[in-house]
Amino acid sequence: MTARLENFFNIKSFCVVGASTTPNKPGNVVAYNFVNSFPGKTFLVNPRGGELYGNKLYQSVLDVEDDIDAACIIVPAKYAPQALEQCGEKGIKNIIVTTGGFSEIGEEGIILQNQMYEIMKKYNLNVIGPNCLGIYSPALGIDTMFLPDSKLKRPKSGPVSIFTQSGAFGAAFIDQLSGLGTGQWVSKFVSYGNASDINETDSLEYIGGDSDTKMIIIYLEDFKNGRKFMETARKVSLKKPIMGIKANRTETGAKAGASHTAALSSNDAIVDDLLDEAGILRVITWDELADCVLAFGTQPLPLGDRVAIITDGGGAGVMASDMVSDCNLKLAEFSTDVQKKLDETFPIFYSTGNPVDLTGSATAEDYRDAFEAVYNDPNVDAIVNLNIPCIPDLDINDYVKYTSEFAQKKKKPFVTALIGGEEGTKATNKLLAKDIPVFPSPGRAVRALGMLVDYTKYLRKHGVDPKSIHLED
Repeated sequence: MTARLENFFNIKSFCVVGASTTPNKPGNVVAYNFVNSFPGKTFLVNPRGGELYGNKLYQSVLDVEDDIDAACIIVPAKYAPQALEQCGEKGIKNIIVTTGGFSEIGEEGIILQNQMYEIMKKYNLNVIGPNCLGIYSPALGIDTMFLPDSKLKRPKSGPVSIFTQSGAFGAAFIDQLSGLGTGQWVSKFVSYGNASDINETDSLEYIGGDSDTKMIIIYLEDFKNGRKFMETARKVSLKKPIMGIKANRTETGAKAGASHTAALSSNDAIVDDLLDEAGILRVITWDELADCVLAFGTQPLPLGDRVAIITDGGGAGVMASDMVSDCNLKLAEFSTDVQKKLDETFPIFYSTGNPVDLTGSATAEDYRDAFEAVYNDPNVDAIVNLNIPCIPDLDINDYVKYTSEFAQKKKKPFVTALIGGEEGTKATNKLLAKDIPVFPSPGRAVRALGMLVDYTKYLRKHGVDPKSIHLED
């Protein structure tokens, strides 16, 4: 059976109901998006008629003679049921309602949303929303996000698909990804808001089967059908990783969610167990979510949990070692040959155990030699590279060069943390420009690596070889 969301992304014609001639108004932005990016036919509807971006403005969707595959309704809430009725009468089966002012605002909005339900049933419609941003796919030229590019930058096509109950969360994360490294991150984006029809399970079914999607990011406040969602997640998570924020963790969060998208609270301990069982890597903070994208989107899965740490500062190595323990990882014990090579290569005042501490006397070449030794050690599954760039003899440009080379080998995960001020920031930007996973602290670097290992362990637990999952291609 074709996933319902396929009907929104596999389209040849689209209609914007509520296209506006006023710059930066939602209906104006979405009209601009489709006229300028969508390769199929775009139809614009405004009761006043006229012209917009060189396209005729139809006074009603019923005036359009062509068949229409999908539409976006961007009109005030009180007019939305009428617009939906006309779309149904026209034969448009797939409709996005971005307008807010429904069940999330209380009794008056609930009445309007119930009217929408009746129309949806009458015409057997597929509806995303209301109270949402809708959908985005840069490769397909589909963009119903009604925030102008001057406010919301759009990422280019890449391996990550996102679905979210919160439009604001989705917009902010999309904006952040546009500035992360090369900005080439997004395959599909779905913001479904109040989930009057299309919900989190529909989103996961479609995105889980999307060949262009290598990893999935989710933001949930509640579930429309928790059992079906978890069943779907168990299948999808064995093929591609799912990282998610499940909000409403606390009583305070539940109250906020209810006023935001009319979300219901749930027992968080139970939710945590269910997510774990379904293979969803639960993320708590915003930083963790972006860090996961960078790690999963650029590095292979580790084959084990044995970690080597290389640093020029003992304190940073200790911090990373603590985090290794916190993330249920292990410090690798170097093989006899590798330990001998490290001992012979470096002066006696360097620490050649694990962590390898190159001290404040480190050079870029020292880092290169340490990388070479531990990267090829069969006892090492992943490398954490820490650098405090203010030491005097380190050529930061050469360090960036060697770090890039090893991070791009992609035989085992290689993550970096650059700690410090201006020189560290410059080096970080150079690495990110190549989508090299670099983080601002040892803890975040290890935590991102820990998520990769968690996914490997989940796959192995269910009989899947992590070598069969290629995330970074």
